[in-house]
Amino acid sequence: MNNQENKPELLFADLPVGRTFKTLEYPVTRELVQEFMETVGDRHPLYQKGLVPPGLAAIYARLSYLQDHTMPSGGVLAKQEFDFQNPIKIGDTLKVQAKVIESYLDEKERKRVNFLIEAQDQKGMPVSTIRLHAIWPK
Repeated sequence: MNNQENKPELLFADLPVGRTFKTLEYPVTRELVQEFMETVGDRHPLYQKGLVPPGLAAIYARLSYLQDHTMPSGGVLAKQEFDFQNPIKIGDTLKVQAKVIESYLDEKERKRVNFLIEAQDQKGMPVSTIRLHAIWPK
């Protein structure tokens, strides 16, 4: 049984407005960046020189609220917005903080959750702000 199976599902009832998740420490290793680039097929030369592809933000954003939980199946990522403040370099360790900024039932009784996810490098410099809007399955 893997570690993910031991984690409870993150339910809508667990996501009230204002819930702040524990800070995710996210080391950005050369291997992590290489695996990401191979997966998405990105071979941009900047990433061979130590800069990190901005798409990696989608990975650490999701991990920031799923550290101790699994995602119930059937959810929908409705929208994601990324603002990048500073470049991330291989060797950085990010501190990523997720907070629920909206949690409500919409007009069709769907469970909606909106997160604000902020990441800083090890020096405390902001690197990204992510707004994630989801339709929660249960």
